[in-house]
Amino acid sequence: MRRNKLIILVATHLAMVAIALLLARPGQGNESSNQDGNTASNSTGTTASNSDKGTSRQASRFKPSTSWKGGEFARAWKALPTAKLTTGERIQTQRELLKQWAEVDLAAAIDAALAEAWDSDNGNYYDPTGPLLQSLAEALAKDPAYSWDMLHGRQFDLGTGMLRFVWIRAVGQKDPIFLASKMGELSWRDREKAINACRMNLQAGSETATKLFETLSRLPEDVVSAEDLLTFSDGVTSPLSPEEFQQTILSLAGQNDRMAKLRAIQWGQMLSSKDPSEINAQLSAIPQALRWEVEWAAFTTPDVTGAGKNTNTLALAGLLVQDGAWDKLESRTTVSQLQSLASNGAAKEVADFATTLPVRKETTELFHRSVDHYLRENMDTARDWMAGLPAGEWRDRAYAEYSQQALNAHNNPEASRWALDQIGNPTFKGEAESWRSQWEKRTGWKQQ
Repeated sequence: MRRNKLIILVATHLAMVAIALLLARPGQGNESSNQDGNTASNSTGTTASNSDKGTSRQASRFKPSTSWKGGEFARAWKALPTAKLTTGERIQTQRELLKQWAEVDLAAAIDAALAEAWDSDNGNYYDPTGPLLQSLAEALAKDPAYSWDMLHGRQFDLGTGMLRFVWIRAVGQKDPIFLASKMGELSWRDREKAINACRMNLQAGSETATKLFETLSRLPEDVVSAEDLLTFSDGVTSPLSPEEFQQTILSLAGQNDRMAKLRAIQWGQMLSSKDPSEINAQLSAIPQALRWEVEWAAFTTPDVTGAGKNTNTLALAGLLVQDGAWDKLESRTTVSQLQSLASNGAAKEVADFATTLPVRKETTELFHRSVDHYLRENMDTARDWMAGLPAGEWRDRAYAEYSQQALNAHNNPEASRWALDQIGNPTFKGEAESWRSQWEKRTGWKQQ
């Protein structure tokens, strides 16, 4: 199809001056007018030109239907691959075309976008849904109930998940309350995306925020957790004094456990800078599971001072140990908190704390990750430190971790061998030797 004819087709049907200007690039008017003998087009816009085949993309697999109301859009879409455009220009034109097409016939625009073989064609238009589907966002959000029913009433093969992602993101910004009402019908993966989408443009304390919080609160806890609700509570739930927190949590416990947990988290965030002994005293009447939530929130809430470390971190971790919050202590978040503290000048303090942990399977990984920084950065002085530990599990594991740091951080098999020879438990020593064997295989090291 001749370039000028394509411009007329698009401009006439879409009134898109921007697209017309894009296609009519400066300096190419003569080239377009000279293509009469090179290009032939049939009524559907299909090209029979051999010269154009070498410079333009293959035609889309999309097959327009005469029953569509947007037949003009279909013909313009079919014509686009015949234009001599750069990838970026073609994609931009397609995006503009799809955006207006979706206003006339959303289903047809979706079919066209999904039928386009765009996988390796996204260039500067990177998006997890590809370069085209985001163009449909405005139309999808315009009538979210209609588009929701359409996406649920038919399948778009591999494109279904991508379309749902575009729908979630668009509706979350336009009508978060409607999106929240559909949360229970989404998969857990999509619910996480929906939660994020709902809060994108949310103003704390606004009427929308209040209605959104109420809508989410009516959903089951396995759909919307206390942690999810917490992200929407700013400016919605009233601030409380320590005494009011205690009374509120006690009244909610057993009646509305999710809201009790939310209030426990809020209380813990407020207590993060308090002395752990004071926190412990205030929590004496709170049920254990909710005590853990308060202590955990205090532990994970930043209280940055001085060199960028939380001065309460180790004491609050000790409070979790004291109360037996093993699931919390076993989590990756706890490890990260203590590793961050060690990296900010408190490596010795963190290592010393690790040796006070009770020996349990939930604390094993925490011990290793709490001592590794100190051992790695103090290979000489750490020998005396390990020798001073009481004989038993933690001293053996300290030597095993020292061996690992000697190998992986310092490439020092001799120091590793020395440490392994200090381990007293023969069973555990065999396990530690296997860790070394993996390093030897990986590096090709052999005993001289």
